[in-house]
Amino acid sequence: MILLNNQPIKTANFNILKNKEIPGAISIDLFPSNFSQVKFEYKGLAPNYKLLNSFKKKKISEEKFISLFNDQLNELNPKNVLDHLESITGDFEPVIMCHGPKTKFCYRHLVADWIVNNLDIKVEEFNSPDFERKDGYLVKKKNPSLFSLED
Repeated sequence: MILLNNQPIKTANFNILKNKEIPGAISIDLFPSNFSQVKFEYKGLAPNYKLLNSFKKKKISEEKFISLFNDQLNELNPKNVLDHLESITGDFEPVIMCHGPKTKFCYRHLVADWIVNNLDIKVEEFNSPDFERKDGYLVKKKNPSLFSLED
């Protein structure tokens, strides 16, 4: 597994900044975070305005959004993106952030999946190690039970 600057990347919602300072916070949102501590931006990881607007106005489905956003991400070079994230945050752990809620559909989870799938880098939600991503959602990991295992 490759680690960026020997540390994993994390994701988070801007609201976490109300209670915690995150020096490596990187906005991947088209719109301002309204948090003065967000010093870095990488708008190339945000869905373009037309795509985001179409989704918000329910002109396209979640599945169509995922497909079109993945097409947009695949135009980027994942290694170059990570090199850029590392260069702008320096010694701080990169935490890519947007306005989307933690467990509702959010494109930051799609960005995290894109990074994982292309570079085999661990990407966790900040302070949420017991969660995993699935199709743009963050869901609680299901711990296997001894009673659910088949012989």
